[in-house]
Amino acid sequence: MSCGKVYIVGAGPGDIELVTLKAARLVAEGDVICYDHLIPLELLNHARPDAEVISVGKFAAKHTLPQDKINALLIEKAKEGKTVVRLKGGDPYLFGRGGEEAQDCVEAGVEFEVVPGVTSALAAACYGGIPPTHRDFTPHVAIITGHRKEGRQLDIPKAGTLIFLMGVSNISRIISSLLEAGKSPDTPIAAVEHGTRYDQRVITGTLENFEEKLKAAQPRTPAIFIVGRVVELQQTLDWFGKKPNVLVMGNHPQRYAYLGNIVHRRIIDCVAVDDYTEADETIKHIAEFNWIVFTSVNGAKYLFERLATMKLDARALANAKIAAIGKTTAQRLREYGITADLVPQDESSVGLVEEFKKLEMSGSKVLFPQAEVASKVLPAGLTELGATVEGAIVYKTIDIEPPEVDFDYIDKILFTSGSTVRAFTKHYGKMPENTEALALGIPTQQEAKKHGIEAGIIPPKANCS
Repeated sequence: MSCGKVYIVGAGPGDIELVTLKAARLVAEGDVICYDHLIPLELLNHARPDAEVISVGKFAAKHTLPQDKINALLIEKAKEGKTVVRLKGGDPYLFGRGGEEAQDCVEAGVEFEVVPGVTSALAAACYGGIPPTHRDFTPHVAIITGHRKEGRQLDIPKAGTLIFLMGVSNISRIISSLLEAGKSPDTPIAAVEHGTRYDQRVITGTLENFEEKLKAAQPRTPAIFIVGRVVELQQTLDWFGKKPNVLVMGNHPQRYAYLGNIVHRRIIDCVAVDDYTEADETIKHIAEFNWIVFTSVNGAKYLFERLATMKLDARALANAKIAAIGKTTAQRLREYGITADLVPQDESSVGLVEEFKKLEMSGSKVLFPQAEVASKVLPAGLTELGATVEGAIVYKTIDIEPPEVDFDYIDKILFTSGSTVRAFTKHYGKMPENTEALALGIPTQQEAKKHGIEAGIIPPKANCS
């Protein structure tokens, strides 16, 4: 008897942070991941390295696999004893054909479970600044498919707000049906394209002029259509569209959420160096250092990996005081059982030097677990204070191919290190027009200037207490 199981999982509307905890856990545990093209693709990064990841995406008039083949694939893999995660955009039971997949599992005798997801019908409306219900406008909303089986009539329910999914290619018929059902030509209507994603766009009009507006805008899929007086609130409540889109090329994008809508596209990766002979020789004498300065989470990660190969742990750092360049690095050190003695408010090399100026550093021995290519600002600053500085190269950065990004929807680009600057110019050539560059610290700003990029220093997070 097979112990396999199918999880039919809603992956939400597109924003990775709207994925449920249960969905993320199942992706991390699954043996087989079968996904649609509308899921947030970053979610696949959580899959096990040995997991089988299969695209079964369905586009308008073009299917990677037809629905019956998808159903058969899920059942086949489950009968092999595997945990199968079927990832679907939005919610699997709301026009997602999840019910059909579940029915086939029942008929095949395969155990299944359904995990709800945030539907684009509500999420895209929210991110578009349009509440589907409002006490001053309407107490009811209807969600309708804009794509029916051939020959099926498009029904128009009697509700104050109507939300149509999958209707881009059928908008003419939708508008005609609304007018035939008695809706006034001046009824407000909105399209929310790519809802909850950085390239979201909202197009508003009335039933009378909307087709003309949509044609001029060249509509993209996926999109939802919202019909009703609540559309009048769009400009007032457009909280998402009023924030700039900030492209972050490095790690820890959540740190910069105060700058706007974060678009995370990793362009570099940190990996082990090819030869640790020299670094290991330095690490063997780690007890001789007065300070160990961590300028990134990777410095911490790879130093502790080297300690482990020497059958050492956090106790090897007992004689030294610890400095971390920022809160994220300090948090990573806590995971290794180390509490940093010094964390600057200004999370940068310059900020760390300023903190060391308050201390007596003359004659101190300082160790830097660092990257193969690293800024010299901090070591130079400590040398000027009379310290003896030694680096241990424990990792290196490599360029990686970033996922696609549409620069038409990017307002700012944040460079978090010199490595991100170099990788960006190598991959993209130059800054897109009408896009502002920001740098995390003066060394990164200087590196940007070398590559013809005039970058401002990232502003600090405002204190609203």
